[in-house]
Amino acid sequence: MTRRGIVTIFLGLLILAVAGGAGLWLSQNLIRRSEEVFTGYGEAARRNPFYAAERLLARLGRAVHSVRRLNDLPETPAAADTVLVAVPTYVVSAAESQRLLDWVKQGGHLIIGVRHDHEPGQGHDHLLKSFPVRSHRAESTVMGPMPVKLDDAMPLLQVQFQSNLRLNDAFWQQVRWGQGRVTLLTDMELFANGRLADHDHADFLWALVQQNPGGQVWLQYRTLVPSLAQLLWRHAWMSLIGLMLTLLAALWHYSQRLGPLLTPRAGEQRRLAEHLQASSRFLWRHGAGPAMLQAARHYTLRRLERRRLGGGEPLAAALGDSDQPLTEHALIHTLQTLQRLDRSP
Repeated sequence: MTRRGIVTIFLGLLILAVAGGAGLWLSQNLIRRSEEVFTGYGEAARRNPFYAAERLLARLGRAVHSVRRLNDLPETPAAADTVLVAVPTYVVSAAESQRLLDWVKQGGHLIIGVRHDHEPGQGHDHLLKSFPVRSHRAESTVMGPMPVKLDDAMPLLQVQFQSNLRLNDAFWQQVRWGQGRVTLLTDMELFANGRLADHDHADFLWALVQQNPGGQVWLQYRTLVPSLAQLLWRHAWMSLIGLMLTLLAALWHYSQRLGPLLTPRAGEQRRLAEHLQASSRFLWRHGAGPAMLQAARHYTLRRLERRRLGGGEPLAAALGDSDQPLTEHALIHTLQTLQRLDRSP
């Protein structure tokens, strides 16, 4: 075997030894593990704040439907259904309130939030004023979870309400209405994606839904309230109509013309002589006749001196220093005389 072959074999064995040693060290010192990194909600969860509640109820065997707006709900849900409405009670119109209450009377279960102060039988909250419920702001804020119990058969649930509103000194109320029931909550965010897993919020939702075990569940998830213009038109339309009529009357009054119409001037341009005549009459009316006469005399005198013309009575009279009598006729006559003298050969 040649020397070169021996060197090649030696280098190959050395490389294999180094690679084997490196592999042995890595297998004994490296640890393989997996780690979950939260990257935010998916598109469906960002669009629907009750997406986690929808998936939970579906996993538990309930038929669940999510709708975006209140108008997307069925016209007449089944009598055994449960409807969770994200918009507050004061947003629901009179017609919608009556439709929901008629459905609840047949056995439905309505879950809706209260977000404002209210006295029984007063105000413009068409839904809330149907119940003997008073809502008011509390001075103290409860930081921890509160015990909740729907009936004697279920255990106590720990629910954290993040609201300073009270319904008859409680965070929630359930009212019987005909054969059905209405659940009023001061905090609808209990069942949102970010808080459903806190404390016993999921159990609380399941207990509410199970009060109507045989029906479907409808989740209306859009919480956008009407604009100020919509609320004013709904609750103060008579005042708005009066204001609009007043504005129309004011616009009509101030749009009336005062005095005759001005005649538009003709579009043609004036000649230079007309401009000079108008300027001269303006100067004459403002007492500038002596100044015009003196300027014409000096102009004519300079012209005559260049031509070395002799005098005469017309020249003496025209180039005199007297401005009297300076009437309009005398001024015109003197200027015409100066013009003739200037043109004479």
